[in-house]
Amino acid sequence: MAEQKSDSSFSQTLQFITSIKLQELEKQRQAYKAHAKVLEEADAAGDDLVKKVEILAKAIKSWAGSGALPRGNAKIVGGKLSLGNLQFWILQAKKDPSFSRDILKEWADTLETHIRHTLLRFDCAKLFGSLFNEWLASGDSSTVPYQAGSETDDGGSEFVEVGRKEMHDQKEKLVSIIFDEHPVDTQALKTYLEGLFSSEDATIALEKLRKETRDIGSHLQRQPISTQTVVDAINGILASGLMDEEKRTTLKSFLENPVVLDEIATVLSMRLASFDTWSWGSEGIPVEMRRHLNGKYRAFTDPDIVDGLFTQIVGIHWQVQLKAAFRKVFDSKTWKHTFDPPTHKVKERWTQQLRGDDGSKSIDAQRNRTRRFHFFLSQLSDSAHNPSTYDDLVDAPEPSDNEATSPAMIKQKLLHIMTTECYLNQTLHGSHTVIRSDLEWFGPSLPHDSILTVLEFIGLSKQWVGFYKAFLRAPLRFAGDPEVRIRKRGTPISHALSVVCGEAILFMMDFAVNQKADGLYLYRMHDDLWLWDADAKKCAAGWKEMNTYANIVGLKFNEPKTGSAVVGEGEKCEGLPAGGIRWGFLKFDEGEARFVIDQKDVDQHIVELRRQLAATKSVFGWINAYNKYMAFFLRNFGGRPANCFGVSHLTDIIDTLARIQRELFSDTQNGAIGYLQNVIDKRFGIRDMPEGYFYFPIASGGLELRNVMLEVLASAKDNKPRAVFDDEEDEDDDDASDEGTEDWESSDDDDIDSDDWSEDMTAEEAFVKKIDNDEKAYRGFKEVWDHDKDAKRSESQRAEVSDEFMLFEEFTSLRESWLRGWGARYEEMLVVPQPVEMALAPTVQAAIDSGKGWAKTTSWQNMNWYDKWIISMYGENLVRKYGGLEVVDPTLIPIGMVQLFRTSRMKLDE
Repeated sequence: MAEQKSDSSFSQTLQFITSIKLQELEKQRQAYKAHAKVLEEADAAGDDLVKKVEILAKAIKSWAGSGALPRGNAKIVGGKLSLGNLQFWILQAKKDPSFSRDILKEWADTLETHIRHTLLRFDCAKLFGSLFNEWLASGDSSTVPYQAGSETDDGGSEFVEVGRKEMHDQKEKLVSIIFDEHPVDTQALKTYLEGLFSSEDATIALEKLRKETRDIGSHLQRQPISTQTVVDAINGILASGLMDEEKRTTLKSFLENPVVLDEIATVLSMRLASFDTWSWGSEGIPVEMRRHLNGKYRAFTDPDIVDGLFTQIVGIHWQVQLKAAFRKVFDSKTWKHTFDPPTHKVKERWTQQLRGDDGSKSIDAQRNRTRRFHFFLSQLSDSAHNPSTYDDLVDAPEPSDNEATSPAMIKQKLLHIMTTECYLNQTLHGSHTVIRSDLEWFGPSLPHDSILTVLEFIGLSKQWVGFYKAFLRAPLRFAGDPEVRIRKRGTPISHALSVVCGEAILFMMDFAVNQKADGLYLYRMHDDLWLWDADAKKCAAGWKEMNTYANIVGLKFNEPKTGSAVVGEGEKCEGLPAGGIRWGFLKFDEGEARFVIDQKDVDQHIVELRRQLAATKSVFGWINAYNKYMAFFLRNFGGRPANCFGVSHLTDIIDTLARIQRELFSDTQNGAIGYLQNVIDKRFGIRDMPEGYFYFPIASGGLELRNVMLEVLASAKDNKPRAVFDDEEDEDDDDASDEGTEDWESSDDDDIDSDDWSEDMTAEEAFVKKIDNDEKAYRGFKEVWDHDKDAKRSESQRAEVSDEFMLFEEFTSLRESWLRGWGARYEEMLVVPQPVEMALAPTVQAAIDSGKGWAKTTSWQNMNWYDKWIISMYGENLVRKYGGLEVVDPTLIPIGMVQLFRTSRMKLDE
């Protein structure tokens, strides 16, 4: 009930603020409506155009309320008529018999249009306020009080179960797991881990890891907690799904009060000093089941604020420090790689003979960098100031353009890499094998004994192992269940410490695959697991080791999400898992060697989206649900396609998005726009709202409906492989490479290894073209070397490096491990084409340059590409209808609530 009261109080405050502003708006709207009766007076002037202009100009000058022109001589009407100049021009018009009536009529039309635009914008401001009030009162988000009966008392006897059968089934399954202690043979686990680190190099790496781990714990215990650490912890919690709205609101208020932050830092420092005696309160932590867009329900805990901050601070510290320590294992000699590093002498020979190519831009070098920075322990934070968040909450907001390292974008990168590797392996090795799986109920089912054994193995002290045990054995109380029960298995979702536990367990799986499958890399996002290689037997060996480890630590693979595929000349070997490869709404077609959209899966989510939209009670709530679901669709189609996908995949996405629109709005013309136009007409009696009004940002008075079709089409024209070193290459590079080996000294280093290729090529054809170019590139390098055309070899270098140029077979063996030309082609396949730049109509450019309202805080250069497209497409229509790019004067509407709308948690119909 506390949460409901808090939500109600919070919502009432918002409604009170908004209602005051809307009351003032209505007063000004009525006043301007009366003021605008001057239009009738002007009409009564008949053919006396001078008088008509004087009446209209006086009315515009005299209005001092919202929407008034600025003071001074800079009063420009309609972007073209200066009222300061007009008073002198009218005098001329009165005295000069030859003065043109056409000019007078144009002035009158400009002034009249300005008044009508202002009237219309007042009406739109009223509509915006009404829409916002409707949303606040609707219960369509967690920032507002839920409708009567939708929330239940946690007291027990009065509890009435609500929600879908799926929620109760998943809750029942969850309860059967987390309160059932799963036995683990900890001695067998220790023996297995010791065997993994039994080599000389691995033993050295393990000892260094253990020393660093001991130092991490010791340093943390002695480190006082600063106010900045508290601020970071609060921001981390707010970015997660922890705590109810009352506590989250309280945390936000803490950020504004330095005194409170100091006090909290002191309390938490005292608690940290005695961390080994810390425990959860005996009253039990409330647990709430929440549904997400993919249909899954997850159990979120609602800890006490101080406990939540304390575990967040400790958890993030362990995340950052352990990730750095584990990375040293990755960087050590014990971590195996696909290609063994060459000796110093061989490296010198390759670098000189290949004109300075040192292997740093090769395919394999890129792989290792990507693995290290994007996929290795990706759930652990790199910094306490920017903590990672668990990104399996599929209704999370979309990342902005510059968040290339967000979990959602990394998941898409993984898909791009796998697709590119598939084409590469088919081209170079004739086949490609891929395995995909995840762990069944991974977080909830992790045995505590396994977690504590692994933590102890990597060097945590007994005191810190005891602390983790206290954290894991949390007293839980589900809504409607009066009993408090101790958790015996699994980790709570969205806790920073839970991530440490999960990643520590899975790091050992990463290392096991690397050691037992000859350097094979386990691509992983949390428990989403991928293996691929040209050698099917290597993948089978990796999969076997994953099963061995999972059995020892007490985990199971999710069979419906487990499968494998072999394309090219290879055949499935013994040991590969049955089932197909799936990712989001995509399934891998072995025949076409590419991902295709599973339309049956899409059909189920269309039904669910229709249900969720029907359950909303406000226009903003409807838009919120629609935007998040459409982003969910696009994200699960793989997002904006990289070059490796080619035209076929792009066409599939566009056609499927169009089908979703047709099926959702089969009874309405013009899709989502037509539906909203009808709703606004029915509820508020306002018609003929232009299409751009629905897409324009809320900050301009629009409704900010998201057009994901546009997001795909924006890149369609440019969806082809492109050079990623455009600033380093000349447009004539390819032509130059066809001219034999003349004038090598003046050519760029990459020219020898360049090749012609059509923009219509598929990724596979692009790699085949690269093979075709190898012989020409080899001859070019050899010619330069044999005749010392680059004049870069000294006599001492000649003595150190064999004067004989490498054989062609040796050259081609370096395609993946060394050659930067192949590295450039590989990187080209991973590029996500940038949207085509849009040109602006002169009227729209003038509106942006005016610096009024929304345009005043936004420049064309600082806009993201999506806003640029929307303005380019619809701006001229809005300028014509409203006189500018602001549908509403921002001072007239509760724009301060915009961020609340964008960050509010959508309340799903459960």
